[in-house]
Amino acid sequence: MKRLTQEVLVLTILHMLVDGICAATIYASLYKDNLLLPKIVFVGYNVLAFMLQPLMGIMIDTYKKERLLVLGSLALVIMGALLGKIPYLCLLLLGLGNALFHTSAGKITIKSSNNKLSLLGIFVSLGVIGLTVGMLYSASSILLVILIILTLITGGCFYFMNHRNKGFLFTEQIVTTHVMSFKNKNLLIILGIIVVVMFRGMIGKYTIFHWANQSYLILFVAIATALGKALGGIMADKVGIKATIIISGVGSLGLLLFARNTMIGGLLGILLFNMTMPITLYLLYKRMPKYEATAFGLAAMILFPGYVIGMYLQGYPVLYNLVISVATIVTIIFVIYSIKEVNENEVS
Repeated sequence: MKRLTQEVLVLTILHMLVDGICAATIYASLYKDNLLLPKIVFVGYNVLAFMLQPLMGIMIDTYKKERLLVLGSLALVIMGALLGKIPYLCLLLLGLGNALFHTSAGKITIKSSNNKLSLLGIFVSLGVIGLTVGMLYSASSILLVILIILTLITGGCFYFMNHRNKGFLFTEQIVTTHVMSFKNKNLLIILGIIVVVMFRGMIGKYTIFHWANQSYLILFVAIATALGKALGGIMADKVGIKATIIISGVGSLGLLLFARNTMIGGLLGILLFNMTMPITLYLLYKRMPKYEATAFGLAAMILFPGYVIGMYLQGYPVLYNLVISVATIVTIIFVIYSIKEVNENEVS
């Protein structure tokens, strides 16, 4: 168990570095003063990095080479960063590498979690830090170099943690398949959890902090987001999912409705809001036994449509209070219902 925890911590650092490399490369090399390319990059990268994750997940769940594929994903991301002067090839490598990393590392984390949420929250937490640092400081020529060097070092640590494991590299691959339940009730719960995840992506983009008008303040928002994801998993293990989702939902709703225009209120609100992330991931993979990477991929995929809806809703700020209230209430009710179903299945 100790080795598995150490492995997840290494993957958490890699998560930050991978997202940092992708963001820094995109903002430094691909978002040029060009009318067309930024739009192609935005759509193309997000389709590759997010929408392909369920397909990547199915492949990983079938062939079970997730640790080897983590190393492959790092190679793709680093090659993409080094090929920034060839925009479309760079875009392809970054998007595929990012999707492959998240699903393969996500599967390792879920399998290592032993039905606990703490490791899930820790793994998903630091990605936003890498993304924000890469975006804010992409103009610094040394940043990408540092990120690549740290990725090579940390990836090397990951390799040496696993290279003696049987089946890591060259043993014969055994392909296995599992039958997933698509009964009406199970499918309804899966779809419901996916909608709840979409709400998180939508509200995350819809919420605007007017006080976050400096780089360091934007970084504060990212840190609060990361802390929320990590604390959500830890708190769920300590006091239970039901108590955590109620505290998170009610607390974030009150703060984001009435105090988001203050720095402290906004930071606390976004921290509480993001505590749901490891909970929804946990509930989703519990409905999809043996399909850990696919579950992770579904949870990631639906964030992009939510993000796009949130961008659209930014044009209608008058609807904010209504939208966030409905989304929060639905989230609390559905998560509590899903917990009941998970508990009943485990008892039976």
